[in-house]
Formats: sequence, structure tokens, C-alpha cells
Amino acid sequence: MGSDYEGLSLKKLSNNIILTIIRQSVGIAVGLAISITLARSLGPLGNGQYAMGILLPTMLVSFLNLGVSPANVYFIASNKININSAFKTNIRLWFILCIIGISIAISVVETQGETWFPGIPLSILWLGILAFPLSLLQEFMSSLFQGLQDFKNYNYISLITPCITLLLVAFLVGILKLGVFGALLSFIIGNLCGLIVTLIILKPYLKKHNTNHEDNILKNYTKECLGYGWKAHLSNILAFVNYRADLFLVNFFLTPAATGIYLIAVQIAEKIWILSQAISTVLLPRLSELHNDEEKRKVLTPLISRWVLLISTFFALVLTPLASFLINFLFGREFAPAVGAFLWLLPGIVVGSGSKILANDLAARGRPELNLYTSILVVFVNIIANIIMIPKYGIEGGAMATTIAYGLNAIIKLWLYSQLSENPWWKTIVFSSSDKLLFQEGLSILKKSIFR
Repeated sequence: MGSDYEGLSLKKLSNNIILTIIRQSVGIAVGLAISITLARSLGPLGNGQYAMGILLPTMLVSFLNLGVSPANVYFIASNKININSAFKTNIRLWFILCIIGISIAISVVETQGETWFPGIPLSILWLGILAFPLSLLQEFMSSLFQGLQDFKNYNYISLITPCITLLLVAFLVGILKLGVFGALLSFIIGNLCGLIVTLIILKPYLKKHNTNHEDNILKNYTKECLGYGWKAHLSNILAFVNYRADLFLVNFFLTPAATGIYLIAVQIAEKIWILSQAISTVLLPRLSELHNDEEKRKVLTPLISRWVLLISTFFALVLTPLASFLINFLFGREFAPAVGAFLWLLPGIVVGSGSKILANDLAARGRPELNLYTSILVVFVNIIANIIMIPKYGIEGGAMATTIAYGLNAIIKLWLYSQLSENPWWKTIVFSSSDKLLFQEGLSILKKSIFR
């Protein structure tokens, strides 16, 4: 491998990335099977109602997690806290957040359900709330494995929920014909089973890292966790709004059926993020581990950024001519209007893949607030663009607005990274001679991982 990359532990990093990509590929296949089953069984209207039903608990998790998960990854990976203390702190915070979240959810459904979710039966919203505490705790517990860089177990537990959900969807929706109710029930039970398995696998780690001075550590870690976490949390909230504002506004300005069609375009386009998401999962703890070695970090981040951009561009170009066939074949002609929205989303998805890598570098430097400041501006632009373009251009307008927002986000992240790291911005997109050697090494590792 090229001398520029020596000492970066790229072999271990590559193996973890490959494991995560394989897991995410399986997850995508399972998720696609769920989407196809629901789309064909429920139709555009039912699919849109299901999307709104899981949107409320998903939003609650995003708004109320307080950045505990990225804080876990940062502090555990940099050896500033042990897993036992992190676990106990997480449980205490989870209990408090559940009380707050469920209270908010009840208030929203009671007072604003019909206004904020037009065309959605309130019973669907009530049922969806049950997924909130399960999803929140699963997010906290999964991050402990990520901080430990135990990606074998991390990837395993990440597959439990979607796999069980698929089986339940096939039975409750496909066979018993329980409709949207069956779909939501499958989602909830799948999350419950995934959480149980996660806690079972985590138990040996907790025994191994037990400590006799927990109270002092718990108080200190709660303070440190929330001190780091709130910055990452607000950034993640705005990122979630940025990713899902279009979905909410499509339902608001158009119809649940249009939302169901647009959801298909979003779900397919975001599959291109499999690489950047897998790398981000592995990269954040690795960059945090390198907090005392700036030179290695200055090489690692641009290296990964340019490869992610290249591969994401390749997949976008491959999917472009296949979009119409895939959507019609997989989901049916009812979802054909999703093609235009899908094509408009692709440029934003590609540049968004690169910005994810740069965002992880900023967070690993202990500067998650920079991602927050960026998100504030980007969300504002995204919402305004959606409000202007959806009434005029329909679901394609939502896709255009989203791509504009993703592009702005990428430009700002690139500038911030360049200023903070003192790396030239072009290093994140321009290849060097050492990349050829890295590519050859990567192929060798991939072959060994597949055929061993």
C-alpha cells in the first residue's frame, strides 16, 4: 500500500467497512422487500398512511435522543469512559426521555392530529407511539457497540429488527390482510425483538467492565455526555428535518397518496447512501481514536471522501436509465410518477454522501456544533424551497428543493473542513497516485472477505 497511507490501519478499517456494507446490503434487500410488500398490499394511500404512522415516533427519537449515541461513540472510542458506566447513564436518561416523549406524543395526537396529519386516522398515530421507547433505547444500546468498534455484533443486531419486521409484514399484511394496522404492528414487534437481542449480547460486556465507583462516574459522564451530545443532537434534529421536511410538506400540500409515491422515490434514492452510511458508522469511532494524531486524520478523511463521491456517482449513473423499469417492476404502475422525483433527488444524494464523511470528521474533532450551525441554514433553505416548489411542481418540486439543500450543505461542510483541518478543499475530490495502490489493496481485501 502507498506510503501516504501507512499507519492508518486501513486493513482493519476496510474489513469493518466491508462487514457494515454487507450488513447494510442485506438490510436494504430486507427493507426493499418490506417496501414492495407494503406498497403492493396497501397501495399509495395505505403506504402514505403507514409512512405518517411511523413518522411521529421516528421524529420523537430524533428530537429527544439528546445526542447520547454520538456521545457514547466519541467517549468510548477515545477511552474516556467505560461501557458499564455509559450503559447505566443511558438507561437513566432513556427513562426520563420516555416520559417526556410519550407526553408530547399524546398531546400532539389529541390536539393537532387531524391538523398536522390530514387524511391519517388517529388510531394509526396512537399505535405508532408505541415504537418510540423501543426505538430510542435500541439506538442508545447500538451506539455502545459502535464505540467499542465491535462491528461484528453491531452489524448483527442491526439486522434483527428489519428481518423480524419482514416476516411479520408477510404474515400480518400479506396473509392476514390486516392492512396499515398490521404494518405498524410488525414495525413495533420487530423493534421489540431487536432490542431484546441487543441487551442479551451486551450483557457480557457489562460484566467485564464493571466498576466500583459508579456514582461519581455516572454523574461525570452524564455531564460530559450531554455537554457533547446536545451539540450533536441539535445538528441531528436539523439534519432529520432536512431529510424529511419534503415528506411532511408533500403530505401537507398534496395528498397521502402523493406522499406514498414520493416515499418510494426517496427510499430508492437513499439506497445510494449505503456506502457513506457504512463508512460513517466505522469512521467516527476511528477518527475519535485518532484525536491525538492529526497527521493521520488529515490523510484519512479526504481519502475516504473522494472514494465515496466516486462510487456514489457511479451508482447514480447506473440507476438513472433503470429508474422507470425498476419502479414499475418492483412497485407497480401506480408508483410510476415516482420516477421524476427519483431523478431529481440523485444529484443531492451524491453530494450528500461526501458531506456525511466531512461531518464525521468535524464531530470527531469535538466540534459537532459546526454541523449544527450548517444545519440551521440548510434547513431554512430546504423548507422555503419546498414551500415554493411543491405547490408548483408537485412531488418533483419536493425533490428539486431537497437536492438544492443537500448541495448547499455539502459546500458549507467542505469549506468548514478545509478551514479546520488546513487541508486544501480539492484533496477531498481529486485522486492521487497512491489511490491506485489503495484500490488494488482494497480489491484484494474484498476478495478475501468474500471467498474466505
